[in-house]
Amino acid sequence: MSRNGRFFLLLMFCVIILLLVFSFWAVRSNRAAGSFEIHNVLLCDEVDDRMQPVNAGSVFSYGSRQLCLWFDYSRASGGDGVRVRWFFRGRPIHSETLRLEPGDGARAYCLLLEDGSPLPKGSYSVRISLYDRVFSDVPFEISE
Repeated sequence: MSRNGRFFLLLMFCVIILLLVFSFWAVRSNRAAGSFEIHNVLLCDEVDDRMQPVNAGSVFSYGSRQLCLWFDYSRASGGDGVRVRWFFRGRPIHSETLRLEPGDGARAYCLLLEDGSPLPKGSYSVRISLYDRVFSDVPFEISE
C-alpha cells in the first residue's frame, strides 16, 4: 500500500473516532438537557389525598411544622434523579434526590424538622435540578 493510501486510512480512522466521541457527547448532553420539563412549582402547607397542593403561597406563618414543594413534570425518561435542595438564609439545610416515574406526573416533597418543632422564621429557598441544569429556584419566607 502506498504512503498516500496509508495516510488516507489513518485520516479516515481519526475522523470516525472523532465522530464517535462527538456522538457520545451529543447523546449524553441531550439526556442531561433533553426535553424533560418541570412545571407549576408551588410551595404549600401540605398536599391532599389526590396529590394536589393545599394553601400554596410564598409567605407562611410562623408555627408551620412542614412546608411542601409540589411540581409536575413531563417527559421524564425514567430513573431520572431530580435533586431538591432546601436553603435557609442562603445556606443549604437539606438535599435529597427524588426518582421520577417515566413520562408525566407530579411529585411533592416536604421539609420538616426531625423533632416536629416549627420551622424557624426567616428567608428560605428551594432549588430543583437535574444533572447540572437548574429548573427552578423558588424563594419563600416564614414570618410572624
